[in-house]
Amino acid sequence: MWCFTRPTICGGEFPIWLRHAILTFQSADILKFLGKKVTREGEVPGNVQAEITSSMKRRQSGARIKHWYGENSLKAYDKAYSMVGSTLRAEMTMQNPEDFKVYRHPQGEPDKPMRWYRLRKGVADMQRRAEICQKTNERYLNALASVDSSQTLEELLADIQRPVRWQERRSRPLQPFSEPDVTLLEAISRGEFLIQGLRNRDIQRVLYPPPTTQEKESRRRSAAVSRRLRLLRAHRLIRKVPHTHRYHVTELGRQILPAILVAPKTTLKSLNTKAA
Repeated sequence: MWCFTRPTICGGEFPIWLRHAILTFQSADILKFLGKKVTREGEVPGNVQAEITSSMKRRQSGARIKHWYGENSLKAYDKAYSMVGSTLRAEMTMQNPEDFKVYRHPQGEPDKPMRWYRLRKGVADMQRRAEICQKTNERYLNALASVDSSQTLEELLADIQRPVRWQERRSRPLQPFSEPDVTLLEAISRGEFLIQGLRNRDIQRVLYPPPTTQEKESRRRSAAVSRRLRLLRAHRLIRKVPHTHRYHVTELGRQILPAILVAPKTTLKSLNTKAA
């Protein structure tokens, strides 16, 4: 839990953290916050059956970001917001402790060797439950704290606006605020793609509505999207999941995309206020 002596500090930074969390934290990130394992490629393991979701809500008293892993959840919200101070609180709620493990003797058999068992409901493993929740909160707050709000937009976008060489071929610069690149960047930043990943056919549905039934047009669209995906890969904004046709937004992409989406919607009033 972070405490701020002036509401303007939390009030100024918290919207940035909220936007970063909802746009960049993927399913694998949620698992890592909870101490779960991911694959070597940083993906969700295939044996994970629980649903992983995120949501953000704004109320009169403040805003909150919340992530679910099955019945268990992790959230952050601004609390006790007033003229005398404010509090940013991260909180894990463990409804199903059996998703986690504790190192202990078998129940009722203290002479047998210790091993990892599933957490029990009730108070028997309360200390271990508190330890898991605390470490989860710390990992989540550290991830929010890694947001660099001091870097200028010009510095952040400088590299993608230059030509690059990738796989021995030259790729043109991206134009993040002009067509057709701005539409492409908006497409890959959609929430369902940030969490589940994206495929050529997914981008086709966004860029070329309505769908076509003509085979020649379908091949043309697929080839056009493939070229655009290659351009994004060259600028390190997306990466291909090995042995699949799916792509994920990279860490660099998750830093750049929110800035591109927010910048055109920033008013002169807010810029003048920050300058003052």
